[in-house]
Amino acid sequence: MKEHKVVVIGGGSGGLYTAAGLARLHVDVALVNITEKLGGDCLHSGCVPSKSLIYASTQGMTWEQTTEHIRKVIAEIQVHDSVERFEGLGVSVYIGHAKFVSPYEIEVNGQRIRAKKFVIATGSKPRELPIEGIETIGYLTNESLFHLKEQPKSLGIIGAGPIALELGQAMSKLGTNVHIINRDKEILGQFDRSIRTTAASYFDKEMTFYHQAQVERVEAQGNQKLLIFNDGKQLLVDEIMVAAGRVANIGSLRLENAGVAMKEGFIKVTDTHQTTKAHIYAIGDVIDTYAHTHAAGLEARAVIEHIIFPKKKKDLYFDFSAIIYTSPEVYQLFGNENEVVETLQVTSKDIDRYKTENMEDVIIRIGIDKKGNIINAQAVGPHISDLMQLVAYTKRMKKSISTWSSMTVPYPTHAQILQQIANTYMSRTLEKPIVQNLIKTYISIRGLGK
Repeated sequence: MKEHKVVVIGGGSGGLYTAAGLARLHVDVALVNITEKLGGDCLHSGCVPSKSLIYASTQGMTWEQTTEHIRKVIAEIQVHDSVERFEGLGVSVYIGHAKFVSPYEIEVNGQRIRAKKFVIATGSKPRELPIEGIETIGYLTNESLFHLKEQPKSLGIIGAGPIALELGQAMSKLGTNVHIINRDKEILGQFDRSIRTTAASYFDKEMTFYHQAQVERVEAQGNQKLLIFNDGKQLLVDEIMVAAGRVANIGSLRLENAGVAMKEGFIKVTDTHQTTKAHIYAIGDVIDTYAHTHAAGLEARAVIEHIIFPKKKKDLYFDFSAIIYTSPEVYQLFGNENEVVETLQVTSKDIDRYKTENMEDVIIRIGIDKKGNIINAQAVGPHISDLMQLVAYTKRMKKSISTWSSMTVPYPTHAQILQQIANTYMSRTLEKPIVQNLIKTYISIRGLGK
């Protein structure tokens, strides 16, 4: 039997970060992954290939050039996520499916491995839908789209979340006729109406949307696939893609043997990411938090610290934000809406740099408390996420948006839109009667009044 102090199960972004971080702190750590290709969903079917596809769609590439570009980018990054690199860091790597045989033991390819602590970071997988005929006919997910040898002329995407919107728009730009099937009344329901309306005005030009729609069954129609909706409507496409949410990838872990409980399809964890067995942690998409690579990294850092210095990390998601990498981008900085006293909104129509680029529909909304400190934010616009990082940083530093008023912003830049928000906020403060009276009194004392 092999023994280690910590065993990390899952070689995706969260697991790799955890294993590398512990190894650098000279912890005896092992990593278990089902294949020798480390990197998980982010590298092989998520962030990296999807953003590579988005880039290719803006460069006029053919499908063959697009898929080659995706393979090349993955291969370049794979070097940094190789078994050899992690073994060089001091991580013991095991390849195969892990399953718990007891709270302190797992089995990998028939070999028993014992550890004091475990970190489960096995990620998620696309949700399967109970649609008649879809398993027989076959369908794509984000795990298989990038490996198509031929570009489909038409694509029906079931789902209207970030994955559907990003990949759908990219495929549309590459020339595929894309149909988005949305069960809700509209897209981006978690955003303010001004944000989602602006985004939809772009998407509607590139993709066909079916709102409040539900696919009941799928049939083969020659070389194509026929989607039949519950209201009788039909849609004929070359390929179907399912992008209707994700579920925890617990596979053959046999968590019941370890005493690890689930909650609504995800591994149940405490604020310190400990499961119902305190020596077993879980991070990333396998738990019900933010399903993003940078969330897994954030949680990995917190677990590393808790393993070494057992205390809770405060405000873990305090300045957490997420981006939908469409064109335009849609941005969200999370925060408790109940703490918002006022929401300030500004558009690009009065910002000179945006005028020069004929972009007058950029919108930024920032929720603040009574001191002007940032609680949350939303935005829509081309490359808006880069600019909004200043908003997230200001929140992290617990500063008022009034600090932007004193920034020296080169003219003309996009950043002037944030300064406009600050100037509006400051001007309104100055216009209060009590402030005006104080100013008049001071000016009079200085002998500068009319």
